[in-house]
Amino acid sequence: MSNFEKSCCSDGNELPGDPRTMKSRVLESGASMIQDFTPVKQICAHLNAFHTYANDPTRCVEANHYCTHLTEDMRQCLIYDSSKANARLIGVEYMVSPRIFATLPTEERKLWHTHEFEVKSGMLIMPAPAGVPDAVWEAAETAEMRDVAPIYGKTYHFWQVDRGDTVPLGPPQLMGSFVSNESVKLAHPAGLDSLLEDRNKRYGVDHRQKAKKREGIEPVEKHPVDEARFEKYHASNSPQMEHLIRSVIKAANLRTIGRLALNGTSTFCACALIWEHLITIQLSEGPSMYPTFDVRGDWLLISRMHRNGKGIEVGDVVRYGHPNFQGVHVAKRVVGMPGDFVCQDKPLSTDIGKEGNMIQIPEGHVFLAGDNLPWSRDSRNYGPVPMGLINGKIIARVWPLSKMEWVTNPLKPAQLDAQNI
Repeated sequence: MSNFEKSCCSDGNELPGDPRTMKSRVLESGASMIQDFTPVKQICAHLNAFHTYANDPTRCVEANHYCTHLTEDMRQCLIYDSSKANARLIGVEYMVSPRIFATLPTEERKLWHTHEFEVKSGMLIMPAPAGVPDAVWEAAETAEMRDVAPIYGKTYHFWQVDRGDTVPLGPPQLMGSFVSNESVKLAHPAGLDSLLEDRNKRYGVDHRQKAKKREGIEPVEKHPVDEARFEKYHASNSPQMEHLIRSVIKAANLRTIGRLALNGTSTFCACALIWEHLITIQLSEGPSMYPTFDVRGDWLLISRMHRNGKGIEVGDVVRYGHPNFQGVHVAKRVVGMPGDFVCQDKPLSTDIGKEGNMIQIPEGHVFLAGDNLPWSRDSRNYGPVPMGLINGKIIARVWPLSKMEWVTNPLKPAQLDAQNI
């Protein structure tokens, strides 16, 4: 289970499975020399920008587009999470001219987004190839941006690398584009400059300079769906909401308002106390605890009374703060307590006790592992975990109803009678 901190950049290409062997590399090299890759060879442009999730504008992800121009009015792009050799294919985008967009049904248009803000803010770039003079490439890039600004894109992502998925999980996600600095801050509160800082360093660009050079690009017609995508996150500022609030205040007297405020505050405080100190629930995501929990869709009941490892035993499933990623909560099973000796096997390995090193768990620490060993990053990767990071014990699966059950501990040591010792 993971609830990865919202980030627009993936945390590296740590893929499950064994590394490619020399045999595989040789066979692939031979196949690449004799097979026909005509469609892929038509790719003629590399664009880099950031996509935001259409159903959750508080999330975004870096997207490297490798595009083919099918006609003057249509393009198609493969989207990767990086420009490295081991980049993950995370989605596709189709782009059409305003002329084609105007022929689409009204409902279909809601699935498309514009590129004007990406272009004019300097977010959208064409990474320069080595050896091309900067002035020449800037002129070519600006001309390309002038063509991209008015076209519409329809994008789906299959692999949500921003939340740490090691494989593509769940249904495809409709993506959108940023339309303003305010929309950027929904996904990255520090703003556009902070969002692009790392990207700019990697490609040796300055989006502010690019924005200045693109000031002359003609404005395009606003796409109403782009703006509507962010409206629900600003509902409290809308005229309709203001009118509703004013109507409620006008209809109620001060005593009623005070009573409602007091009751609401009391209810909120009670819920907060229960949520923080007694129980909470969280959605299970990720393959590391399969088959105990499904890859996605299980809602788990978590006892908060076991914070800091209080009352934890070998075999319990605990939720804890990831030692390497601030704000990330994960769930693993306790396989060793303070003072225990355990074999720290190789990460993602299923060969238990064969190639690892025997270690003694320090005081105040526990050794944690996922039930699905080849798909779990756990203490085999980052060592024993401080008990202070434990913020709960998973005690039950509460949804779906057909699978509701208590989470049992299969690793409790047997109790031996004195006569049998």
